[in-house]
Amino acid sequence: MKISYFALFLIIFSCGSGTQKDKSTTGAVELIDGAKETISTGVATGFLETINSSKTKKLPQLERTNFDSFTDETEYAQIDVKSLKLGQVYPERNFEDPNFRAIDMYTLPIRDDFHSVVVTVLKSEHEMESILINYTTDGDIIDHELVSYDEIAESMSQVVSRISENRLTVNRIFWGNTKEVEQIEYEIRWDGTIEEVNTLSLNKFFTDFNLIDDVLTGLELDWVQTKTSMIKTMVYPENPNETFLVIPEIVDEGEQYFELNSHIIITDNRTGKITHDFFESHQTNQWVSDAIELRNITIDTAQYPLSELTKAYGIQVEYLGMSRVNPYSNQTWSLFIKSGDKLKKILSNYSIKDFGGEWDGDCEGEFLSEEKIVFQGSNKTMGYFDFLVNKKITESKDYKNEDEECQSENSYHIKNSILKFDGTKYNEVKDGLEAKSYAQIHPRKLTNFQIEQFEVEQAYELNGQKIITGNYKPENGSHYTSSTESQFDWGDRLLMLDSENDVVFQSLGFGDLYLFEPHFYQAKASNKIIIICQKAFEYPFGGEVFILEESSIKHIGTLAIEGNEEGKYLTERIDIQEIDNSLVFSLKSDQLTLKPGEESSTQVSNAIYVYQGDQLILKTNTP
Repeated sequence: MKISYFALFLIIFSCGSGTQKDKSTTGAVELIDGAKETISTGVATGFLETINSSKTKKLPQLERTNFDSFTDETEYAQIDVKSLKLGQVYPERNFEDPNFRAIDMYTLPIRDDFHSVVVTVLKSEHEMESILINYTTDGDIIDHELVSYDEIAESMSQVVSRISENRLTVNRIFWGNTKEVEQIEYEIRWDGTIEEVNTLSLNKFFTDFNLIDDVLTGLELDWVQTKTSMIKTMVYPENPNETFLVIPEIVDEGEQYFELNSHIIITDNRTGKITHDFFESHQTNQWVSDAIELRNITIDTAQYPLSELTKAYGIQVEYLGMSRVNPYSNQTWSLFIKSGDKLKKILSNYSIKDFGGEWDGDCEGEFLSEEKIVFQGSNKTMGYFDFLVNKKITESKDYKNEDEECQSENSYHIKNSILKFDGTKYNEVKDGLEAKSYAQIHPRKLTNFQIEQFEVEQAYELNGQKIITGNYKPENGSHYTSSTESQFDWGDRLLMLDSENDVVFQSLGFGDLYLFEPHFYQAKASNKIIIICQKAFEYPFGGEVFILEESSIKHIGTLAIEGNEEGKYLTERIDIQEIDNSLVFSLKSDQLTLKPGEESSTQVSNAIYVYQGDQLILKTNTP
């Protein structure tokens, strides 16, 4: 005000006694504008002094200030309400009321373009809340949002939050007949505005919410401290009274970035009590998402028997690179076993899928994919079963032909290794693994071979025996009335005849097929011959597998699988390996179809069939 009176005095003096030379003196308008600027600077200076004198906390910040945060009123701070313009946040309240006052504050380094302040307000003797407020550099309020709340009258509601550099996650908690948690996510935008982007009722989203809540209480964690989208649970059929849980705890978080501690838990479903637990820091567990994004954490649906008394639990973690011209993805697998009241990690982040390469963003590029399928072997090391590893390696090259059309070429390799237990953990052993590779053989094909009442489609002579495919001729136009067939056993089948042309083996009938063609495979120095009968209508849909050994033949099962290359059937892509008394059937193909031709058919990137213990079993990497 003194500045304004002085400016008015100068105006009067200038008008009354100025000369031509005096007209060059600073005018009234300039002085008044200067006075306004000084006043404004004074207000901004007060705001900056308040900001600069306040404590600063690190991001991400867990905000759960409540009445327990203060021992007594002597811990309440003196807050400059006017410089923070809190009257704009609470226009209906009077900060001169001793029962309504700001009692604490701190700043957060969210962005350099604006100031972020968390102010705690005592609303009454029973209510307390904290507000995140973003200010311009001049101290004007841009936006604000409630980040914590506590009330001690009925103790039925609470608000806690996690504040990061570009994201605010708010949990509104209500205790009624049951606990309810509403999770609201906001984006803290570059201009300081706070925009709601998602709302989720956690107690409705998680079917086993109460069990997870009990576990979090046991771990002394709030829901807001976790990456809720990656919390996973699994009740195994073998252990219906137990639940296996994965709880990812957020350690650090930023824009397109986070680090997670891992809590692997087993609980008793009846009591909610944690019976076994495992903790690993983000520094060693590789649960970090940055340029390589951590996309998903999954619990295996299968348990892995390591011995007669011990089973392992599996977890898979998926990663994806964000570069367009250098694509990358990876999937790891870890195993855990019970050890006292703890879980012990016996296989750590073993890569089962790995894809990478580089291209020009248009067409030309080279890529390498390695995908492993792990299955239990029959031998043990240090008391635990070995795991056999079948790895499909795909090398791809994209290029432009003479017509500038983009073309692709793929080559495939199958390799095997083994995981052995050293008394503490499993390690991969690539050398010393004995494997027999089966190659296709071509026995002499018989022409014009005939069997009474049997329509021969294919006939081969093999080691003094004859392998025949075809079907019995129907009687009176119906297969079902034939003495050799029934409603469930008719159509194309495989026969084996001895040197006297007597039938010594007859398979079941597989229906009326367009194609039921035998293909033969044998390993060096082996008397065992594998026969796969390719099945097809207008499309191929797998094959039936037989083993011929020492003049004895048996049907071992169905390969309900085909590759995706048009015009190439299962029998043209098959790779057969005998490893550790197990037969492994792999396909050299980019994509595979399981149960081709059926309504329940699915597409997978890799799958194998393993014949062990008189069972032919499908194995995939799908948890």
